[in-house]
Amino acid sequence: MKLSPLSLFAVMTIGLLSFAHINLHAAQETPAKQVSQKVVEAKSDVTSKVNINKADLAELQSLNGIGEAKAKSIIEYRNKNGKFKDVKQLMEVSGIGEKLLAQNAGRLVI
Repeated sequence: MKLSPLSLFAVMTIGLLSFAHINLHAAQETPAKQVSQKVVEAKSDVTSKVNINKADLAELQSLNGIGEAKAKSIIEYRNKNGKFKDVKQLMEVSGIGEKLLAQNAGRLVI
């Protein structure tokens, strides 16, 4: 069977496009799976309880309105003054007030 140069070119082009489509599909699938896994992990962080007497920097930062600076302030306060006796005692930490406690109601535990 003899193929003309044009037929050979057409067959090779179709083959290359098919190969490129398969690789493109595989490349796009992996990041989507990774993103969905991170979303699931983030959702579990949002509903998990945080023991303010034991939480590390990352756990404290999972709370609404708590960034790195406030998380460090909570840990410094805890190290200096001992364990929190009540969740409301968090308001003694600079930058933490009733609004922040309300945003995290149900997640903060002793």
